[in-house]
Amino acid sequence: MTLVELMIVLVVVGLLTALAFPSYQNAVQRSRRADAVAALTEIVQAQERWRASNPSYKDTLIDPPLPGARTVSHDGHYDLSLSDVTASSYTAVATVHTGSPQSSDTGCLVMRVVVNGGNITYTSTTTSNGGVDVCWSK
Repeated sequence: MTLVELMIVLVVVGLLTALAFPSYQNAVQRSRRADAVAALTEIVQAQERWRASNPSYKDTLIDPPLPGARTVSHDGHYDLSLSDVTASSYTAVATVHTGSPQSSDTGCLVMRVVVNGGNITYTSTTTSNGGVDVCWSK
């Protein structure tokens, strides 16, 4: 093998790597978003179980803990919380954990599930009026 052939091989490998790596990173970010989706789904289920026996939704995930809910997602990429809690509505929020490699997913740093009177809305940092939210797309 000559030096020219070796250089051609290196250029081809470099081009393939340059094209494939962004797609790989995007796939990894989408898989980490699934961590937030799963955790938010658990919170929604736990809140509905709580509401079945109580007059309003629970306003905190801790003190005492909401059974079946957690404050950090399973893989540790998102911190979980509740906000805007009333008797008939609440917002479950997943915020990227400080220091997580998911912090490079700038469009989806915050993912929310808004439950209001039995209606569920999925939003995120990128949600715009009438637009498709890429954080929640399948």
